[in-house]
Amino acid sequence: MVKSWEANWEALTTFFRYPVEIRRVMYTTNIIESVNSKFRKATAGRRVFPTEESLLKCLYMAAMELERKWRRPIKDWPSIYAQLSILFEDRL
Repeated sequence: MVKSWEANWEALTTFFRYPVEIRRVMYTTNIIESVNSKFRKATAGRRVFPTEESLLKCLYMAAMELERKWRRPIKDWPSIYAQLSILFEDRL
C-alpha cells in the first residue's frame, strides 16, 4: 500500500493544493458517510420491518431530514466563490 501511495503521491495530494474552505465544500466522502450514518440511525431501533414499504418510508423520512440540512447556505460562500473564480476563471 505504501509503495502505491508513493508511486501516486502527486495524484493523491492534489486535493490538498486547494484552500481549506474549498476542501470543506468538496468532502464528498463525508456526505456519503453522513447519509449512511443517518440511515443507520433511522433503522437502528428496529430489527425487523413488517414490509419493504415500511423500510422505504423510514429511509425516505431520514433522507428528507438530511435534505433540509443541505438546503442551508454554505458557510463563507462568497469567499469560497471568489477563490473558485480565481482558480477556475475559465469555468465560472
